[in-house]
Amino acid sequence: MSEPHADAGSATGTVHDLGYKRYAGARSSAGTRWRVILRNQIATGWKTWWRFKASLGIAVLVTFIAGGVMFILRDKMIRDFGGNFAATMADAALPKSIEWYTRAAFLVSLTIGARVVAGDMQSGAFTFYFARSVRPRDYVLGKLAGMCALMALIFVAGPLVLSLARLGLSDDMPQLADTLHLVPKALAIGVLGTVAFAAVPLAFSSMFGNVRHAMALWAAYYLVFGLMVSLLGRASHSWIGALDLATALEAVANKVFDLQLFRGRAGWVPWDAALASLLAHTGAAIAILAVQVRRAYGAGVGGAS
Repeated sequence: MSEPHADAGSATGTVHDLGYKRYAGARSSAGTRWRVILRNQIATGWKTWWRFKASLGIAVLVTFIAGGVMFILRDKMIRDFGGNFAATMADAALPKSIEWYTRAAFLVSLTIGARVVAGDMQSGAFTFYFARSVRPRDYVLGKLAGMCALMALIFVAGPLVLSLARLGLSDDMPQLADTLHLVPKALAIGVLGTVAFAAVPLAFSSMFGNVRHAMALWAAYYLVFGLMVSLLGRASHSWIGALDLATALEAVANKVFDLQLFRGRAGWVPWDAALASLLAHTGAAIAILAVQVRRAYGAGVGGAS
């Protein structure tokens, strides 16, 4: 006689191994989370041609034109305020190109920088970030570093190429040695412009949860307010023009490259006031960005507890 089968009510279930294995690989520390945000920021900015590629194309065009002027008209002299010959086009092409790099940088700041934080607030992306233990400082550092990386392709790469091109125009080794200082000067101006034009639009973006409002306010501040203070500074021969970011950067470039005596919108702006304005803008922008992101995190915008 066969053994009776187990009663259906006393049957026990069987757990089958479906192949799941606990992750045993290397784990990244919490301090590297900002790098993920940085890479995402760069990848997002690079996706479509109108966000960054068009502005980068303008910067490349400016570099080629300035380099061509530097090479073709290198022996042509230009005059200062008093009508005296003061510098050659080979020496003036680099600092004068800063004005055009700022225009390309503004387009990047408008199409990317002023949209970043406001877009995350509007789309609910903070839920993605903060629900995964991303700290506010990771978010701020990642977004700021990502914007700086994009801006550096305009403000650092362009002037650096022009400074190297100027070295290539040297007639002999002594002249080459005398112009080596242009490379660190170009890097210094590039870094200054990169940080300022990356941080300030991010601050404007963090103050609004609507992308259009953030873009409109940043455009009004840069174009309308900047033009007003620039014209006022030129008319009154005062430091007030330094409140315009483009004018301030151009004034510092003129000082660094010894072109202070030339006319233009930055001709009457003291370089020390211009430098102070750029540093103040940058410091205030980073502070505003940090406070706004911390406030959103504390208020539970990202679903954080």
